[in-house]
Amino acid sequence: MAYGKVILFGEHSVVYGKNAIALLLKSVKIEADIVYEYVFENEHVKFIKKNIIEKSNIKDRVYIKIKSTIPSSRGLGSSAALAVSIAMAFKKRYNISDEIVKTIVFEAEKWAHGNPSGIDLAVIFNNQNVLFNKKEGIKNIDFHLNAKLVISDSGIRGNTKKAVSMVAKNYNKFEKYIEDLGKITDDAIIALKNSDLKMVGNLMNLAQNNLKLMNLSNDMIDELINVSKENSLGSKITGAGLGGCIISLVENEKKALELKKLLIKKGAKKVWLEDI
Repeated sequence: MAYGKVILFGEHSVVYGKNAIALLLKSVKIEADIVYEYVFENEHVKFIKKNIIEKSNIKDRVYIKIKSTIPSSRGLGSSAALAVSIAMAFKKRYNISDEIVKTIVFEAEKWAHGNPSGIDLAVIFNNQNVLFNKKEGIKNIDFHLNAKLVISDSGIRGNTKKAVSMVAKNYNKFEKYIEDLGKITDDAIIALKNSDLKMVGNLMNLAQNNLKLMNLSNDMIDELINVSKENSLGSKITGAGLGGCIISLVENEKKALELKKLLIKKGAKKVWLEDI
């Protein structure tokens, strides 16, 4: 079993060596079971299974039964959670090594995303909130805002490969925004450690402004953001953009439930509430 994730700060800028903050999302999860009777497997599952079997020299004819509440292509770490859940199912059944598990999960992410930042794996594989940097690796980040994070699904599939490629092709044009996103993340680290709710919300809004200027938003995302900004401390895209989900910070559960109703009325396909 593996949980999802949300990126709180640092989308895209993390690819260019900046810090990113990502949270384990326990509202959604994927469970994988090894079975010995045929069940349908998509290409992603087949790739992961084949890789594990070849590296572990498993002779049994096995199939993978998946139960998931993580919508795919929404920036919630579904591909990493899928890989982790399958690899851990094999580890439990066949006692495959941790080294093989890590290799399989990394290769599955490359297959899914091309040039992944590594942040999804850092959160989901380690089952914790992380401060992530491609050069410096993973660090645990401890904070407690005593607030709620509202995660809203736009219903539009994102495309990480396309988004990362688009930013790379326009790097000269977007360099200022990438630098700004890196600075915003660094400021957010301090705000989180100080439990400064208002500052965290303001920084979320600043990050969203930069992500929108990088053409990573769309009309539906903008509508959800506008509703959220009027009823939260801050709101932004989470993940690669071009669809997917937004996150909003609110002070308590009452306000979170009120915002949830407004977002669903505006067209959000699904809304989750998470303690932060």
